[in-house]
Amino acid sequence: MTVRVGFIGSAHSVARLTAGGAQVPAVELRTYPYEDPHETSAQYAAALAENDVVCFSGTIAHYHRDRSLDTEIPVLVGRFSDYTLASSLLAATAGAIGSPAVAASPAARADPRPLSIAQLSIDMPNPEIAGTVARDTGVELQPDQVFDYRWVYQPRFTRPVDVADVVAFHVHRREQAGARLAITSIHAVFDRLSAEGLPVMYMIDSQQRDLDLLRMAQQRVSVRRLEGALLAVVTLSTQHALEPGAPGSEQRDELVGILSSFATPVQHRLASWQRGGLDMFYTTRAEFDARLGDLTGAMRRTGGAVTLGVGIGAHMYEAEDRALQALRRAIAESPMSAFMVDEDSRVQDLLDERAAASESRHTAPWLVALSSRAGMHSRSLTRFFGFLATRDFRPFTAAEWATASQTSARTAERALRKLLDADAITVIGQEQPLDAGRPRSVYALSPRTEASARRHFADQARGQSI
Repeated sequence: MTVRVGFIGSAHSVARLTAGGAQVPAVELRTYPYEDPHETSAQYAAALAENDVVCFSGTIAHYHRDRSLDTEIPVLVGRFSDYTLASSLLAATAGAIGSPAVAASPAARADPRPLSIAQLSIDMPNPEIAGTVARDTGVELQPDQVFDYRWVYQPRFTRPVDVADVVAFHVHRREQAGARLAITSIHAVFDRLSAEGLPVMYMIDSQQRDLDLLRMAQQRVSVRRLEGALLAVVTLSTQHALEPGAPGSEQRDELVGILSSFATPVQHRLASWQRGGLDMFYTTRAEFDARLGDLTGAMRRTGGAVTLGVGIGAHMYEAEDRALQALRRAIAESPMSAFMVDEDSRVQDLLDERAAASESRHTAPWLVALSSRAGMHSRSLTRFFGFLATRDFRPFTAAEWATASQTSARTAERALRKLLDADAITVIGQEQPLDAGRPRSVYALSPRTEASARRHFADQARGQSI
């Protein structure tokens, strides 16, 4: 479920965001740089026309946007934070201005003398942040050190942020109060002061903040798309942790790539619930059904040890819970398998198109009672009775059940011993193997259990709830 995100920001912001090819899964990013935050009408119009959601890197451009262009398309804004102010003060006073990571004018880099807090002038949209930083760190700014343009957080336009006024403030503080460094939150102010040869530093802002903004935008759109739809959660794992290049790792990467093309990746609280790790995606049932063939085709084509679990539900928690149920079933079956628990709690083998969906909920009183008496899971009993139903409940041996259930002879015999003790089956004779081996016991369901099982499958065939 790819989301197209438009990012409107200064050239500085766009360069920071795209540095190193930073990407957010399932986000198709388009950037719209501007030279002046007051003149973003063209960028805003283009971003609205070409994207699912629009992000502004800062408050000024968002405040000065052409509000007549607003639509139902979500718009998100990067917020000024205490991290931005605290890290900027630290960089200025700790001598980090010479670092290439800090945006500073040549004049600021050329002066190696240490700076004090009192020698700074600052502009910011949220002066309350200064109080928060002072309480947490003890570093306090005086009111006359700060140019305050808090009105950009107002829902309606009241007055513009005049870049010339902000520049004049910093120049005045330098000439009249001995400020040696201007710290600005406005790129246009940075450019003007730098062009005039004055020491100026742009506030520290991390690429991570912008990436978090993109993730928030992606989630906002994804949630809107899912409203009213039947949800699908897809989980992907391996039985063992895979090193890059190890058998199975390429298959897992291919499946993750397919899922990322139409579903939203999410971090789950059980991401490390097993050694192979857990990839989780959410989408709609319709989207999943449309791409199911791509997933199962890739699994059959490449082989490997990847397990897939899919859950369907009207709510996210339902779909997640069913997806994890399906994944556990897949892991229990074989190194490469895929199962889905649908909205009716039926289990379907996605790699076996011939297999009928089975019930994951077992409410028939006779089956619940037998499960308790035999000390066996209801799902194991349902598989056992399903095996017998395909044989029209004819007598069977432990070897035949072992082959059908893909378990060892010892495991099959242990299960049959539990059923014998619970009076669900009886020994009706022996079978002499064609070789010289020992005779094998031949089993059959007890009359009462066979009658219950036959009714059970007859009700299933009629589509009744059981």
